[in-house]
Amino acid sequence: MRYYSKYYRKDGGRSMPTAKQTYEELLEENRVMKELVKSLAAKIESLEAKLKKNSNNSSKPPSSDGLGKKVKNSRQPTGKKSGGQEGHNGFNKELSANPDTIVQLIPKKTCECGGEIIVQIENYTMRQVTDIVRPSVITVEYHAHDGVCAECGTVHKASFPENAKGVASYGENLQAFVTYLTNYQLIPLKRAVELVEDIFGQKISQGTIISSNMEAYEKLAEAENLVKGEILQSDVAHFDETGMRVKGKTHWMHSVGTATCTVYGIHKKRGKEAMDEMDILPRFRGTAIHDHWKSYYHYLLCAHSECNEHHLRHLKYLFEDLGEAWAGEMICLLLRIKKHVELSKLFGAEQLEQADIDEYIRIYREILENTAPQTSIEAKRMVNRLKKYEQETLLFMLDFDVPFTNNLAERDVRMPKLKQKISGCFRSNGGANSFARIRGFLSTAKKKGRRVMDGLVAAFNGEAASFLYPEKS
Repeated sequence: MRYYSKYYRKDGGRSMPTAKQTYEELLEENRVMKELVKSLAAKIESLEAKLKKNSNNSSKPPSSDGLGKKVKNSRQPTGKKSGGQEGHNGFNKELSANPDTIVQLIPKKTCECGGEIIVQIENYTMRQVTDIVRPSVITVEYHAHDGVCAECGTVHKASFPENAKGVASYGENLQAFVTYLTNYQLIPLKRAVELVEDIFGQKISQGTIISSNMEAYEKLAEAENLVKGEILQSDVAHFDETGMRVKGKTHWMHSVGTATCTVYGIHKKRGKEAMDEMDILPRFRGTAIHDHWKSYYHYLLCAHSECNEHHLRHLKYLFEDLGEAWAGEMICLLLRIKKHVELSKLFGAEQLEQADIDEYIRIYREILENTAPQTSIEAKRMVNRLKKYEQETLLFMLDFDVPFTNNLAERDVRMPKLKQKISGCFRSNGGANSFARIRGFLSTAKKKGRRVMDGLVAAFNGEAASFLYPEKS
């Protein structure tokens, strides 16, 4: 017979439980076990759902997918074959009108029959080969002479140019080149040193490259302020932020961009404190496009639009992995509106017909109102988000200047993330800040159709602002 310790009397004897007590205890134990099983089942479902999340159906970065990732996206098939399409002009190397060297190729003098071959100079075919020559390095030596006034004897000294900073220094072209290597091509310091020695035969130190980056940072301050001014005058701007490691700790790189300019800033915080310090959102009066990070909604001077690519990824997860049918309907609706807007733009329309807008809004609300009771917290959150932020979600339908996604900002942060992947964390705040400002300048130059190397040379010559904005010089 089974006994329980709680039935032992203090005097050491035993008292038997009654049948009623045993039955009630079994009922209670059964109730507790059912609740435990229910709780564990919910945890298992939640963990399995997390395992199904990837960059294709959530905001997780592609780097987190690992080797088992499946390439799949929301783009619709066009039915066209891969490669150049019919009627596409293609690209071929153009012939140079002014070749540096012309080599005359003359056939042999005597034919096999023994006759003399007469060369027809005016009759020839032409081919061109374009190659590179090993870059040459020049060293300029300056002699600063003294002069003495013949009348008063005052000594006058000649001034060295600005780039001759010490007894031996490097010029703006080499400084621009190493800055280009480390901030645009994202080459690590050690490899940049090797590259300069291999190509130019010049041994430089990593410290020289770091000093060049810091000098570029100082000389780009005015240009960065002008870029911020351009963004503040823009009707639409894209905002994003991504984690960056600085001195072994997580910081955040904030990105603000338009089709023609980019500004980056690195801060230890992700939210409003960093955005205030960047000093764009507090003054911006256009439409800010971003993800659902709540810190953006502290700023009331601007309108807001949410990235629908983020919405599609979350909805796809809810539909395919959690079985939420309404999420599939919402995906179809958003893509349908997107296609309607694109076709309308193609035919020169500036907005949709009001009847179409009203119908799309009706369907949008109907999908959210008729959702079955959601079994997951994530589904409930998504429904509430789409209800509360209806205007921010559908603004691309109401204003054709507002894009469907925030992909421009995601492209802007892609290269800085690659920098971290290649070189690891920044070792100092100064290094992180210099990279952010230089990269913003280079991105802006590229968007404006300028050659980034020319821009860096201009920066070291103190002409970065006029390089980006010649009309203001």
